Formats: sequence, C-alpha cells, structure tokens
Amino acid sequence: MTEATGLRFEDCPESLTPQQLEQYSEQGYLAFENALSRQEVEAACADISSIIHKYAFNEELAEWTLDDGRGTNYSGTNFRKKGEDCGFWLEAGYEAHPDKLEELELNVRKLMWFQNETPTFIHLSQKHPRLQGVIRSILGSVPVHYQTMGLIKPPLVGVEKPWHQDNAYFSIQNLDKICGVWVALDDATAENGCMHIIPGGHKLGPLRHHHTVDCEIMEGRIDPSQAIPVELKAGGALFFSSMIPHETPPNRSSQRRRALQFHYRSADNQVIPKREYYSIFKEADGTPATCAYAEQKNF
Repeated sequence: MTEATGLRFEDCPESLTPQQLEQYSEQGYLAFENALSRQEVEAACADISSIIHKYAFNEELAEWTLDDGRGTNYSGTNFRKKGEDCGFWLEAGYEAHPDKLEELELNVRKLMWFQNETPTFIHLSQKHPRLQGVIRSILGSVPVHYQTMGLIKPPLVGVEKPWHQDNAYFSIQNLDKICGVWVALDDATAENGCMHIIPGGHKLGPLRHHHTVDCEIMEGRIDPSQAIPVELKAGGALFFSSMIPHETPPNRSSQRRRALQFHYRSADNQVIPKREYYSIFKEADGTPATCAYAEQKNF
C-alpha cells in the first residue's frame, strides 16, 4: 500500500483506494510523486522546446500578435499556429528576436492546446495509465479530455497567477465532475512558484471573480492564510477539483519551473453555453461568478 509522506503520496497508482478517494472528497486534491518516469519528463521537456522552436518566427506556420492588455499577465507578445488553437504566450515586456530562439524559449510563460503536436503529449494527455487511472477513479467514469496547458515560470521573472477556481473559466454543467492534473516537469518549490491550494476550499462553492492582473477571486471570499504549498519533484502530479481555490506565486529563483496541466470532464458532463452557465456557477445571492461575467460587467 502506498504510504503518504506529508501532503504527498510517494508513488502514483493506476487507481485510487477508498481512503484516497475519501481524502480527495474532503480535501479537494491528491498529490503523488513519480506519476511520470524520468524518461517521460525528459521527453515532455524536449517536446516543449521543439514545438516552441517549430512555430516561433515561422511565418508559414504561425502568426504573431501583441495583446494590448497593459498591466496584466496578458500584455505580452503571443504567437499561434495558423488556423488552430495551439498558442504560446510570452512574459510581458519581453521583446522577441528571431536570432535569439533560446532566449525566447526562456520567456515563454504559457502554451495551450498542444496535445496533438507530438506522440509524447498524445500519450500523456489521453493514454497515460497512471494519469488516466487516477482521473477515472475521481470522476467515476471514462474521462473526456477538456483542456491542455503548459504553465511555465521563467527564472526570476515568472509572474504570479492569482487565486482562482478553474471552473470560473469553464462552462461544464456539473461542477463536481471536472478534475485537473498539474504535472511538474521541474522540481516545483515554494520559491519557484509551485501550486498553493486551500484544502477543503472546494466546499465553499462558486466564488465571484474579477479582473486585475488576471482573473482572480474577489477579496474577502477566501482566507489565504489557510493555504499550503504543494511542492513536487519533477514527475510528480497534483490532482485537484476544479472548484478548489489555488494560485501560484512568482518565480523568485534562478531556475525555470515548467508544468503540464490537463483537465477532464466525465463523459456524461456536458459543455453548455456561457450564459446558461451563469445560472450554475454563481454565488449564494445568485450573482454569476465566472471570469467571463466579470469581464462583461467590468467588476
């Protein structure tokens, strides 16, 4: 039987025990070391580099834009694969140069929808026995892939992702039947921006979000002093409810912090229109709490 070490279990299984499922139900998360092998971590890191290099400055394959969201996490340059959702975001203020690809890679802070770009990511997002097995245990049915992100904090400049609930970004009918997995590709520490969560915070229900440097939970809804850092070695994985409040602080270290994040919904959980979702993801007084509503109402 796998033994727990602090907040983490030592080895990631292919299915959860009743005790682990109970912990997930009560705490809103489970953390495991050794979800990915060293070889899988190395392959994922190499493939992130390869797809960044493939599309950066390639006018035949990608197009560049400059976001005008000044003062926010989204005010930097981004580039996207033509005709598809696969995209890459750079740290605000970084000026990209075609002759400095290695430097550009060190300033990528996020990439999305790259799961079909290489066999490695197809396997990790859709076929990995431990990742898929734990998600299946949590959801209780066949998991359906919903979102892919690569979350990177460049050394010294990697920005904070403020407190939020992932369901504030989504539009899935059953709030309890969507689960995320955050996979460390570098050792994730409190210094370089590991995930911080509020254990049991998924039971607070939907919390109203507003826009500052990013979409975040409005002040007074949570008590950040109750938060804990979930430090993981490279290859470790954090499985978490999409209702749990979480954040990642800035990277103050000299080391890059790379992570993969996949979200899954249960097969019987449907994507619904955003306006319909307002009536589900709402605070106790009936006010919609989503990021989309916050942007519309300019809270």
